[in-house]
Amino acid sequence: MAMEVQRLDIEAREIEERWQSWNARSAVSHANYFAPARNERVAFHRLDKPMSELRVALGSSGGVYVNTQPPFDMESHQGDDSVRWIPGDVESSDLAFAHDHYDHTDAEEDPNCVFPIDRLRELAADRVIGSVAAEHVGFMGFVPDPTRLIREIAPGVASRLKRDGVDAVILSPG
Repeated sequence: MAMEVQRLDIEAREIEERWQSWNARSAVSHANYFAPARNERVAFHRLDKPMSELRVALGSSGGVYVNTQPPFDMESHQGDDSVRWIPGDVESSDLAFAHDHYDHTDAEEDPNCVFPIDRLRELAADRVIGSVAAEHVGFMGFVPDPTRLIREIAPGVASRLKRDGVDAVILSPG
């Protein structure tokens, strides 16, 4: 399976301008609820085993949840920083989406465009990856103040995935 890599020719100045513009718009639309956070470095970890041995989980900020779970709170100006644990054997037809910041018409038609669980299973069946994690995580990307998400929730999610032996997480936005 060969993948073509495209290089984006965006100058640092343009990235900075886009960040400032987004930051200004968000501060206005979510006044008193918005706390910008910016990564000063990229976290990167080189794999220490072949892909064919990796246990892989999915994580999506597209507001994905199993239709038997409570949906994310789309009414709160503070967002919803809770997570939904999605079983590894979930049927993609049992997935639902609660997020006001994107049109999830396509995701409702084919959940794999936001939460590619069926594709992940195919990769495991084809032995491209070693196995599919027992649990995956769904969350809502709209979290104007990410403090609790960064300090408490993300480390808890990482710890739980690590206990399952997860080597890699594929992150998918909404």
